[in-house]
Amino acid sequence: MKGKFFIAALLLAGASLSSFAQGYKDGIEYYKVDQLDNAKELLERNLNAASTDKSEAYYYLGMIALRQGNKAEAKSYFDKGLSANANNPYNLVGQGALDLMSGGNAKDNFDAARKLSKKDPKLEMAIARAYYDANATTYAKDIAKCIKNARKWNVNDPDSYIFEADTYADKRDWGAAAGNYELAFTNDPNNVEAYVKYANTYFNVNPSMAIDRLKELLAKQPNSALVQRQLAEKYYEDNLGSKAAEQYGEYIKNPNHFAQDEVRYVQLLYFGGKYQESYDLATSLIGKLKAGDDKVFYMRRMQLYNMSMLEKWNEALTAGQTFFAMTKPADATYEVRDYTDYGKALQEAGQSEAALEAYNKAIELNPQNTDLIRNMGDTYADAGDYAKAASYYQRLYDTEQNTANDIFMLSNYYYGLATTVEGDAKADAIAKSQKYLTEVDSKVPGNVQIVNQKAKLAKLIEGDENTGKAAPAYRELIKILESKEDQTGYDRYYKYAYNYLANYEFTKGDKALAKEYYRKWLEHDPTNEDLRKYVEQMK
Repeated sequence: MKGKFFIAALLLAGASLSSFAQGYKDGIEYYKVDQLDNAKELLERNLNAASTDKSEAYYYLGMIALRQGNKAEAKSYFDKGLSANANNPYNLVGQGALDLMSGGNAKDNFDAARKLSKKDPKLEMAIARAYYDANATTYAKDIAKCIKNARKWNVNDPDSYIFEADTYADKRDWGAAAGNYELAFTNDPNNVEAYVKYANTYFNVNPSMAIDRLKELLAKQPNSALVQRQLAEKYYEDNLGSKAAEQYGEYIKNPNHFAQDEVRYVQLLYFGGKYQESYDLATSLIGKLKAGDDKVFYMRRMQLYNMSMLEKWNEALTAGQTFFAMTKPADATYEVRDYTDYGKALQEAGQSEAALEAYNKAIELNPQNTDLIRNMGDTYADAGDYAKAASYYQRLYDTEQNTANDIFMLSNYYYGLATTVEGDAKADAIAKSQKYLTEVDSKVPGNVQIVNQKAKLAKLIEGDENTGKAAPAYRELIKILESKEDQTGYDRYYKYAYNYLANYEFTKGDKALAKEYYRKWLEHDPTNEDLRKYVEQMK
């Protein structure tokens, strides 16, 4: 299910969705589960919102910058945080963390922070993390003291357990990590960080359990963009495409969703068989993107794929033409599917030569793809080039990955070739057609199309004169047809057979038998008035 040709698209956010928003707090949640780029985007996106506590937002932006190695930017954010609210202790913790990272002493900043929020277990664990991030070994005693203080002040506060779980996770002790995350959300059933980290830890061991935990959390925190997205992602990673699509559909209503998620939703709609919805969303995104945006390339691709699946070939042709006319992004590659879907649309439009070019490019990417080889053969046949059509089906036959239908088509294309050439080339084509027809007849005895083809080939061999070479095959064909309980759709085969046999018997001089065959022909061709008059006039 997981195709790799998708990238980010444009954000669809609107004022009507504001009731779903947690604002900048979604960014904090992303920070706490170590998705720093996503956290930064949401914090910056919501920074100037009326509901945003700028002092708190600046602290987390500073911590992101510090963890990404940009100390100057981190200092700027912590300074802005203190300017926004000098009584928020966390920016002092941030400055202390910056001091530690720079080889200095953080005690003054940490002490000042503690005076602003006394006996605060959450603040104490923020200080512990600053020590841990700077050097877990050097500051082991300070970290242990912070944990002791936090639990002394509030043994049920989840942050100390989450912190310890993180340290176990860093050591790849997944069992101990999961146990502490579970203890954290047991103490605080609404704790997003603990639930999400637990689900991430457990997913590779027990995906269904991890998903159940996220579903529990979503029921408690229905407006959390992180929880909405994590559940959708876990459905996707567990190949639960329809559930992933449904959850993504809910999630992208949240203004704090990300650009790449809409393209993922286009993909999931496509894989879920909702081709028109996928096409409509891709089209909507294209309309919102700036000219020259690389993401347009991927949405044009999805337009082509969806219209091909719906067999709306005119629209698929237009989508393919637009897609291939674009400048391909530097990091993008064309897929086999690009060429085959476009080739099919060209073929349906009667543009056989252009379709062949597309199929050839697809085969260059995947020379062993039997479906591509069949498409090439059939397209050359549509263009009247039976020599090349036969050569592609000969290639299929020689790989021994052929089906009975492939062998039949190979015989049929050699037959077509025999009708267009003369001399030795004609004889060679007839011989090959006969060879493969005999082979497929032995594999699928009593098949109407195969026996009809035997008669056609015999007629080709005898030429313009009706010498009866095809008579045995046509009699065999009639016998097969008469044995079928359901005669629907076989009139044309009866007409071929009785037409030939009637003319053959008439040529031989057996007019009575010829008249009988003409009458049987008329039974399967009752609207043929010329035939009716001819039969009535026969003596």
